[in-house]
Amino acid sequence: MAKRVTTQELAKEIEIIKDNHLTHMADDIDELKEAVKDNRQFFIERLDRLDNRIWLILGATFSTLITILGAIFSGIM
Repeated sequence: MAKRVTTQELAKEIEIIKDNHLTHMADDIDELKEAVKDNRQFFIERLDRLDNRIWLILGATFSTLITILGAIFSGIM
Protein backbone atom coordinates (compact mmCIF):
# COMPACT_ATOMS: atom_id res chain seq x y z
CA MET A 1 0.00 0.00 0.00
CA ALA A 2 1.19 3.54 -0.75
CA LYS A 3 2.67 5.59 2.06
CA ARG A 4 0.47 8.44 3.22
CA VAL A 5 1.99 11.89 3.23
CA THR A 6 1.48 13.98 6.33
CA THR A 7 0.97 17.71 6.39
CA GLN A 8 4.28 18.12 8.17
CA GLU A 9 6.09 16.38 5.34
CA LEU A 10 4.24 18.53 2.83
CA ALA A 11 5.19 21.66 4.77
CA LYS A 12 8.85 20.60 4.70
CA GLU A 13 8.69 19.99 0.94
CA ILE A 14 7.09 23.38 0.39
CA GLU A 15 9.80 25.09 2.43
CA ILE A 16 12.50 23.30 0.45
CA ILE A 17 10.91 24.41 -2.82
CA LYS A 18 10.53 27.98 -1.61
CA ASP A 19 14.08 28.19 -0.28
CA ASN A 20 15.95 26.42 -3.05
CA HIS A 21 14.09 26.31 -6.32
CA LEU A 22 12.36 29.68 -6.26
CA THR A 23 15.60 31.44 -5.35
CA HIS A 24 17.37 29.82 -8.29
CA MET A 25 14.51 30.68 -10.59
CA ALA A 26 14.63 34.33 -9.50
CA ASP A 27 18.39 34.40 -10.17
CA ASP A 28 17.85 32.86 -13.61
CA ILE A 29 15.17 35.43 -14.41
CA ASP A 30 17.52 38.27 -13.42
CA GLU A 31 20.26 36.84 -15.65
CA LEU A 32 17.79 36.49 -18.50
CA LYS A 33 16.71 40.12 -18.11
CA GLU A 34 20.33 41.26 -18.41
CA ALA A 35 20.88 39.08 -21.48
CA VAL A 36 17.76 40.49 -23.12
CA LYS A 37 18.99 44.04 -22.44
CA ASP A 38 22.33 43.22 -24.07
CA ASN A 39 20.65 41.66 -27.10
CA ARG A 40 18.27 44.61 -27.40
CA GLN A 41 21.17 47.06 -27.44
CA PHE A 42 22.98 44.98 -30.08
CA PHE A 43 19.95 44.93 -32.37
CA ILE A 44 19.26 48.63 -31.86
CA GLU A 45 22.81 49.40 -33.00
CA ARG A 46 22.44 47.09 -36.00
CA LEU A 47 19.12 48.66 -36.99
CA ASP A 48 20.60 52.15 -36.68
CA ARG A 49 23.41 51.19 -39.05
CA LEU A 50 20.92 49.67 -41.47
CA ASP A 51 18.77 52.79 -41.25
CA ASN A 52 21.79 54.96 -42.09
CA ARG A 53 22.56 52.80 -45.12
CA ILE A 54 18.98 53.04 -46.35
CA TRP A 55 19.08 56.86 -46.07
CA LEU A 56 22.40 56.89 -47.92
CA ILE A 57 20.98 54.80 -50.77
CA LEU A 58 17.83 56.92 -50.87
CA GLY A 59 19.89 60.13 -50.99
CA ALA A 60 22.12 58.77 -53.76
CA THR A 61 19.08 57.68 -55.75
CA PHE A 62 17.38 61.04 -55.31
CA SER A 63 20.49 63.01 -56.30
CA THR A 64 20.94 60.79 -59.36
CA LEU A 65 17.33 61.40 -60.34
CA ILE A 66 17.77 65.17 -59.95
CA THR A 67 20.95 65.04 -62.06
CA ILE A 68 19.26 63.05 -64.84
CA LEU A 69 16.22 65.33 -64.84
CA GLY A 70 18.49 68.37 -64.93
CA ALA A 71 20.41 66.94 -67.89
CA ILE A 72 17.17 66.17 -69.73
CA PHE A 73 15.64 69.63 -69.12
CA SER A 74 18.85 71.49 -69.95
CA GLY A 75 19.11 69.57 -73.24
CA ILE A 76 15.52 70.38 -74.16
CA MET A 77 15.63 74.06 -73.30
